[in-house]
Amino acid sequence: MPLSDQLYTKCFENLNQGAEILQKYNYASLDSIKFCSLIECMYLYSSKEEDIKLVAKQRLIGIATQLYNARTPVYLIMGLDSYLTAKKKNENLEDDNHIVYIDYGECTNPSYLIEAATIVNKQTNLLVNQSVAK
Repeated sequence: MPLSDQLYTKCFENLNQGAEILQKYNYASLDSIKFCSLIECMYLYSSKEEDIKLVAKQRLIGIATQLYNARTPVYLIMGLDSYLTAKKKNENLEDDNHIVYIDYGECTNPSYLIEAATIVNKQTNLLVNQSVAK
């Protein structure tokens, strides 16, 4: 499995942001979904409940930060042939601040996925820019 796929689905067990809110809405009772990976939190962001969306946002930021700290910062991309773009950019992970590109969709995606990807990318950019500025 490519590194990008591993990072997209990797569960970060130490995420606890909003656990009480997830319990309030019975999200915590979903045994099969822990909302501890990028893919799960991106879908959690689709909630109509604003406090659930905030939990998803906090967890996405937390995951992006943990990945950056582990020297595997990620950048989520979409669009025509995004899979091929990610594959090509990931051939050399020593370039562009070791960023791992993850494609999450082709031409059309629901707005919540685009917004969730923007949250992750913004956090990654913030952390990369901070380290470059030092």
